[in-house]
Amino acid sequence: MTPVPLDLPLRPAEAAQLGHLILDHAERKPLTDEVRNRLAARASVLKLETIRPYFGSLERDPVHPSAYYLAVDAAQGEPLLLYLALATAPTSSIFFKPLLIGRTKRPNGPEMVINSIPFGAGDRESLEKFAGRIDTAFLPRPQGSRTAIAVGPGMLPAAFDTFRAILKRTGKNVAAICVPPGGAAVRDIYSAGLWSAIRAGWREGYGAVVHIPVAAESLESAKEAIRQSAAFSAFCLDVSRLFTPGDGGTDELFEPFPPTIFPSILEVGGSVHEFPPEEQIRLSRRFGKGLGAVEQLHEFIRQTRSSLKAGKSFDLEVSLEGAGGVTTPQELMFVLHWLRSHGHAAQVVAPRLAEGEDVTASLPQLAAVARHYQCTLGIRGRADYGAEVLSQIARATAGRLHYKITGELAESAGYINFLAENLVG
Repeated sequence: MTPVPLDLPLRPAEAAQLGHLILDHAERKPLTDEVRNRLAARASVLKLETIRPYFGSLERDPVHPSAYYLAVDAAQGEPLLLYLALATAPTSSIFFKPLLIGRTKRPNGPEMVINSIPFGAGDRESLEKFAGRIDTAFLPRPQGSRTAIAVGPGMLPAAFDTFRAILKRTGKNVAAICVPPGGAAVRDIYSAGLWSAIRAGWREGYGAVVHIPVAAESLESAKEAIRQSAAFSAFCLDVSRLFTPGDGGTDELFEPFPPTIFPSILEVGGSVHEFPPEEQIRLSRRFGKGLGAVEQLHEFIRQTRSSLKAGKSFDLEVSLEGAGGVTTPQELMFVLHWLRSHGHAAQVVAPRLAEGEDVTASLPQLAAVARHYQCTLGIRGRADYGAEVLSQIARATAGRLHYKITGELAESAGYINFLAENLVG
């Protein structure tokens, strides 16, 4: 081993052991989860004292096949990314100014070089480079209609180990993270989710949902929030403050939809809903301003992500939770029909549900309306939702829902498992 500075965060000899193990068993082979698991099993007998490797993160350099990246914790818990490469491979062109850990000769091959860089939840640039240029499988993805349990930052990073256990038990991927209403530092939460997924080796996909409140006086604050969170895969637009009271009282005038766009009678899920012209005008006055804001912001999200080359696909969620009164199936149908007919179809909608024992009373009808519009219901978790209520929610929605847990609920050990047992089996 070539002499190196003494104030290193880990022992060079232990890093060399890891490097030899990886090069001996991963070279000239497809780097699969089976290979990663085999390496983890072999590494368990090395008795490492200053390194805790996360073999799920192991990846090859996209240009140099004999160079590898591995997330580890050092002796004092410092999260690092090791770069282990044959000396014939150049220094990583992705991460600059790495710390040299050591150079060592291999028993049956050329010299190996080991470098490291800081790789914690706060090392945003390094995390985004890893996910963007080395393995895009760690980036969040749209969830569409699949059932998801979205957790707040209080459950990271342990949540991904729980998501893996649920996937093995049920065959269902429910992984998602969310920024709670009023949550600050959305970029930090995004980075924490990315960091957790990388270290857990979670390549199965997960959603990342950001809640964006929309002020009545201006859309500028919402647009700035979108700029700050453009990398998220789902945007929950809360336009409740733009809705008028239940009587639809407003000075704005709205004409009813033409019959070819919104028929006066719709049958959904075995229920008949009537929309005479006067009812369409009332609902337009009640929801029109808010839905107009959704249209503008949806287009702004598209443009912002396009300018950042963040991909075209993302989920649009519309929250009605702050609207006055419990959301009726008629209102939900009107909202989703409006958005679809204006070219801004929502993938998720969060209605305002009843309180107490009546929470699931209207869910079957609401879920039927959502399915009619290829949409999924979003439900925010509450402490008083016990096993029976959760089971009723699962039955009413036929297992198609996005369930969010934040606040104190998001810090309860074992709570994700409890939810999964009652929501997905």
